[in-house]
This record gives sequence, structure tokens and C-alpha cells, in this order.
Amino acid sequence: MITNRDLECLGLATGCVCPAGTDTAGIRGAWLWERRPARPETVVALRRLVRRWTAATVADEEIGESIVLLVDEAVSNAVEHAYRGPVGDVSLFAAPRPCGYGVVVEDQGVWSPPDADPGFRGRGLDLVRELSDHHVVMGSELGTTVRMCWRTHVTS
Repeated sequence: MITNRDLECLGLATGCVCPAGTDTAGIRGAWLWERRPARPETVVALRRLVRRWTAATVADEEIGESIVLLVDEAVSNAVEHAYRGPVGDVSLFAAPRPCGYGVVVEDQGVWSPPDADPGFRGRGLDLVRELSDHHVVMGSELGTTVRMCWRTHVTS
């Protein structure tokens, strides 16, 4: 479940410290919120939705492509690693901020820390570090939440 803390990270909750304010009502394509079963077809569906959202909302093409890539990675991880047994859900929230863009991807599955020697796998967190301006990855027995933010000017 997206929490008030997630919204604060994105600059959308009451008490936001962003000096530009939190009003996104007049911004085209302002919100994207989806919750779907953590299945392989969800990766493709959410990637398409995020690509359409970035095309309508994100002015900088490079930032838009970074958002699409990192959402794909985070959703893929939820589908592949979060659930043992019955399939749960993966949630995606994306919104412009007065100072840029924010995205949250989360599941309620089992947290698995990255391997010490990932080989050809386990590069997702490296991508998140390199391609987002700010990020937080929180894992617990309650699931995993990946928050990512990009600073830029929002178009209206």
C-alpha cells in the first residue's frame, strides 16, 4: 500500500518541504497509479503505461527513458522474486513534483537482499543509483518499496 511517507518522498503529502509547493492539478498526465498481479504480463503492461505517462508528462526524453527502464526493472524484480506460493500484487505510483518526478514501485512479498556476487544478475540497484537523482529501497518481511525521484522542471 502506498503510504503517506511515500507521498512525502514524492512531494505530494501535507507538510511537503519542497519550496515550490505541491499542486500538480494543472499538469498534463499528472498521476499514474496501478495495482496488478505480479505476473510476467504485468511487466509489459506497466512498461507501456509508464512509457505513455512519460510521453505525456516528462519533458526531458532522457529522464523519461530512465523512468521507463527503472520501473521495468523494479516491476520485474517484484514479479520474479517477491512471492513464493500464491501471486500477490505489485503497485506503481508515478507523479510529477514541483521540482521533478517521483515513482514508487512496491510489493508485499518477501524481501531478498542482493547476492554478494551477482554475476550477470543483480544489477538493478546499480541502475537505480546511476539513473535516478534520489532513491530509497526498503525491504522487510512486509515487502519491498522502491522510491525514485528525478529533479527537473515540470511542463504544464
